[in-house]
Amino acid sequence: MRACCYYQPLRPPCPSIPLGHKPQQHHLFLSSRSKDVKLRSILDEDRLTGARPCSKDQEHKGWMQLRNAMNNRYIRALDTNFDESFVDSIVFDKTLYKYAILGCKVNADGIMNEGIISSSERNKIIHALERIEDDIEIGKFKWRDGADVHTSIVEALADMIGDQAKGLAVESKCDSCLMILETWSKNSIDHIMTQLKQLQAALVLLAIKNDGFVLPGEKEIEGTSLLMRIVKALDSDASKLRNCLGGICSTDGVIFMRLSSPEDYTLSKLSYIAWFANSINYRIPNLLRQLLEKVLSLRNAETAIYETTLGKLSSIEQMRRHGDVAISKCLNLRFGKACGSVQTCEIEDAKHHLFSSTKSVVEILDLSIQLVKSISFDMEKAQNCLPRGYDDIMRFAHFLTTKGIDSVTAYALVHLCLDKQLQPSELTLEKRELKQIDFHCERAHYLLEYKGGIFGDSTDLDACKQMLKWCSKLRIDPAATICS
Repeated sequence: MRACCYYQPLRPPCPSIPLGHKPQQHHLFLSSRSKDVKLRSILDEDRLTGARPCSKDQEHKGWMQLRNAMNNRYIRALDTNFDESFVDSIVFDKTLYKYAILGCKVNADGIMNEGIISSSERNKIIHALERIEDDIEIGKFKWRDGADVHTSIVEALADMIGDQAKGLAVESKCDSCLMILETWSKNSIDHIMTQLKQLQAALVLLAIKNDGFVLPGEKEIEGTSLLMRIVKALDSDASKLRNCLGGICSTDGVIFMRLSSPEDYTLSKLSYIAWFANSINYRIPNLLRQLLEKVLSLRNAETAIYETTLGKLSSIEQMRRHGDVAISKCLNLRFGKACGSVQTCEIEDAKHHLFSSTKSVVEILDLSIQLVKSISFDMEKAQNCLPRGYDDIMRFAHFLTTKGIDSVTAYALVHLCLDKQLQPSELTLEKRELKQIDFHCERAHYLLEYKGGIFGDSTDLDACKQMLKWCSKLRIDPAATICS
């Protein structure tokens, strides 16, 4: 069986050069003459077949195709252009074994999809990798002398299942390092996005159950409370992390971004990993500190958890000032102050910027979710104001779900009532609207006819509609929103 790897090496290995011969040069960028030849072959393709000469738009398209192809080569080279000392610190770090094993599992799926191995052989590989992971966790695994983590795992796998393990080999330490960073990034982003959604749901429930109260000094912006502004900011963070994940896990090592200018810009996987590290050390901690200081400071309990959370945030803030430059140098993303050779202390700063900060943010998010779920406002500190009317609309949504309507459809129907400013018994649904909210025609009249008012003159319709959208997006059960 030929060796194959789903994480294809992004640059060819250097062949051995006979003594007295000059090595063949591989240019990342074509010379001007080569550009002209390549471009002419693109632009003249139709002319060779007798078609009419290409237009200016076609000529521009040809230039764009050539430039994008060149950018692809350049970005792929960047993706393995690590600092060598940083590469060694990653591939020989036994604490990252889970991500090396996860990368092997992804490789197994990849070579199975390419038809190199069967599904039964793939399952055999997965089971063997799980046994290796168990051995590492209990201290029974024998690491190979002088071998990096991935190589030790693949060699142990070969001892267990034979030549099938060869398909999981990588051709360089740089490829192994990139694989570990990819799998770690994907695993971390997936977990953090789940936590952000849980924190959003907890904040929405807190806002509903404390309807009519605002925090001291809080100013509503366009009818949106501080709690809901934080929910929106968390949603923005989750969306950016989702885009970052797409860039890191792109199969060709490059993702194109369309910006305001007509040009295409490319970012390497390493650029996205650095961006993720920046988000973990700045954007998310800053937002969580605002949540703690503005909202959770009014808690009546859980003082120990609150202080622990603040301490972890302070630790991230103290260490992050060195991490930006260090990670840029280690990933060879040189700009600004990130120049010069990489020092040992900078490698440690870079790894802390990636791994330790991510672990701390995961812990802070867990603690924040616990605090939000357990919070009860001190009503002497909170300020009373007119209720927005959350309780009534949520009770109607709950009523619909008790009749067999799914929560998303229930929220959509309540939103339609508020949007038209009609009580349920006054609502006349057109077939188009029924289809749009997935509501069955034969049940609409029965469920709405005898239902009284769900909002009054003092109900904040805009705030209620926004709340319904968040409840629908976060898949919050209406029963959980009912105030006792």
